[in-house]
Amino acid sequence: MKGITMRIYVAGPMTGYPELNFPAFHAAAKVLREQGHHVENPAEINADPKAQWIDCMRMDIARLVTCDAVLMLPGWQNSRGAKVEHGLAVGLGMEVMSVRDAAIRRSTVFPCDTTDGTPMQVAGWAMECGAVLHRTPWDGSKFRQFHDDAWTVSDPVTGGAMARGAGMAMAVKRYRELVRKYGEAWPAALAEKRRVYMAERVKPKAKPKATKKGRC
Repeated sequence: MKGITMRIYVAGPMTGYPELNFPAFHAAAKVLREQGHHVENPAEINADPKAQWIDCMRMDIARLVTCDAVLMLPGWQNSRGAKVEHGLAVGLGMEVMSVRDAAIRRSTVFPCDTTDGTPMQVAGWAMECGAVLHRTPWDGSKFRQFHDDAWTVSDPVTGGAMARGAGMAMAVKRYRELVRKYGEAWPAALAEKRRVYMAERVKPKAKPKATKKGRC
């Protein structure tokens, strides 16, 4: 089963690093491509080490804006170019991931209920916390139709939505705000929601009452 294929831009420090840190860029790109993603790798876009910084940035940014997400390599906070790319990604509402984020996520498919109760098999990202990040399906759609920019974080056990947002980053942010709101009580609250859900699923259905037939 395949998860969501994304266009991911790799950003990180180059200046002052051995080999301009190209090995780190190539390693990250390799991992992402093995996961099925399209990768924009600045170490491939600007392979000439003698190229001017501003020329490289112009070519890199032209590729960055075509992506869904940006993967930040370690040390990006100390890189002038990477900080520009990070700010642009945040401003555009793109998902910003770290190397750790990319490593702990895996593609998955799970049953998601739309608001009218129509079940759908939805491809998404299984996050470290166990929640699933996926595109928001149209309510009541019997087909794989999704909102272009709307994303949802759902419980993979119940299929119910826990947070939504206009973009991946916003959905994740709202989910994290929900978890922080509950604090240490979140695991217990989630377990209770799942218990109620499972109890409803195994509850025997009431038999329809027999109706008396009238005389003809």
